[in-house]
Amino acid sequence: MKAAAALAALPAPPAEVAVPAIAPKDLNGTWDVTMFWSPTEPPSSTVMVLNVAEDGKLTGSFYSSEFLEAEYSLRGETLAFASVTTDGEAPYSHSGRLVNGRIEGQTLSQGRDFLMIWVATRREEAAPAAG
Repeated sequence: MKAAAALAALPAPPAEVAVPAIAPKDLNGTWDVTMFWSPTEPPSSTVMVLNVAEDGKLTGSFYSSEFLEAEYSLRGETLAFASVTTDGEAPYSHSGRLVNGRIEGQTLSQGRDFLMIWVATRREEAAPAAG
């Protein structure tokens, strides 16, 4: 009886910490982007390249423009990033979230009065040649 009481008085073991299903490295790679820039025109496409660093920084490019500044953040199961590029005339602010293996995002063209919605899917890397 005393042994059972002693066992009951012990603190419960710590709960296992769940390993996140996603990680910052899940952003790495080349992404094919479908841009919905006009409600009356068909979507257009471009490429985005993302590379994460350990310090929350991100390097890469969007629409053939290198990131001037970029960061990513992982909070629970939400992995998001934001970046800034320019076309030489105005800055563009991009942001996106990884959702079910694709990135859902938007781009604000500063000073040009438009917000573009886009979706990116990871480009399959070519398999190395045998031999």
